[in-house]
Amino acid sequence: MEEITIITQYFYPSHAATAQLMTDLAKGLSQKGYKINVFTGTQTNNTTPELSNQVTIYRAFSPITTSTSILSKVISSMFFLLGALKYVIFSLHHTTPLLIASNPPYSGLLGTIFKIIRGGKYHFLLQDIFPESAVMSGIIQQNSFLVVCFSKLIYLSYKYADNIIVLSTSMQYFLENKYPELKPKIKVIENWAVEDIIGCDKQANDFAQQYNLDKVFTVLYSGNLGRLHDIHTIAEAANILKNAPIQFVFIGDGAKTQVLKQAIQSNKLKNILLLPYQPREILHLSLTACDLSLVSLIAGAESIVAPSKLYGMLAAGRGIIAISSANSYIDQLLTNSDCGINTPPNNPQHLADLINELASDSTRVKLMGDKARQIYKSKYTFNRALAEYQKILNDPHRHASHKT
Repeated sequence: MEEITIITQYFYPSHAATAQLMTDLAKGLSQKGYKINVFTGTQTNNTTPELSNQVTIYRAFSPITTSTSILSKVISSMFFLLGALKYVIFSLHHTTPLLIASNPPYSGLLGTIFKIIRGGKYHFLLQDIFPESAVMSGIIQQNSFLVVCFSKLIYLSYKYADNIIVLSTSMQYFLENKYPELKPKIKVIENWAVEDIIGCDKQANDFAQQYNLDKVFTVLYSGNLGRLHDIHTIAEAANILKNAPIQFVFIGDGAKTQVLKQAIQSNKLKNILLLPYQPREILHLSLTACDLSLVSLIAGAESIVAPSKLYGMLAAGRGIIAISSANSYIDQLLTNSDCGINTPPNNPQHLADLINELASDSTRVKLMGDKARQIYKSKYTFNRALAEYQKILNDPHRHASHKT
């Protein structure tokens, strides 16, 4: 039986997107006959149901129960990395390959150490490109000493990795331009929807009825409200449309949740509804309790991050409005498939006009939704991604290298 160890700070039972995706991947690989070990920083309790008897989970100790501030996230990640370092050096057989998710971004150094000290192999899965993501988020300054240090450390993670897996062609091109010598080992595997959503009419949707969304045109943003997402533009568009029969719904949390709370308070907005992350079991309802879905990135972020929420929106069969730079991979996806429309960042009036126009064009909205579901089924299902991961993990050179 093939064995692989997944190193990821976020895993079941966390609701974070990375956690759910890595949990899907672990379960999917185990069902394909792999023996899966997972080392994670996600804590659990005695009431949490077991994930699967085919997946062995090791959890790092951490005194941090919730990581909301930057400081708490750093402390939590350090405890995770120390636990993972001990695990890969002393507990793993050197022939067991690692799949390391870049949460935290410098976790790839675990693979570098594993390769240098133990002679093992590892694949580095990038959730975003660091330190560029931190610079763009405003966490660290461009050309600072920290950027220089992090860049050198991250390059070691890339250099020694057997494969570097990125989530979009934009991320691929960015890395290839920055490190041309790494081009042969950079692979693209796009994400998937964590639930294969069966079509649900909004008027018959229990979730929509619960929050009185079944009788009003609804625009949904579901997922992380992070520093790289253009939430300001959506909030200002909601203010422009505050007297229109249009409801904005945000499901999730993140650093920019406060932007929405401030907009609601300052402008006395009644057309914004804030809800927490919803249980995975009802995602098929929450993601279809709308007429349109929103995905947003600040200008330039499409080259360093790929929002996983996009695939849930496609699976839900709802038309998509994306806020991203012109000609981004998101813009091209929506334009080529006619399942949505891209609008530039920092232009709330354009966004408001577009939403207002679509609110009175139900035929076009439905057609975009139908095409979204079609492209998801043809290109972005979990089974497609699972097969692509298997292709990388089944590298025939792996066993040969271990025998030499």
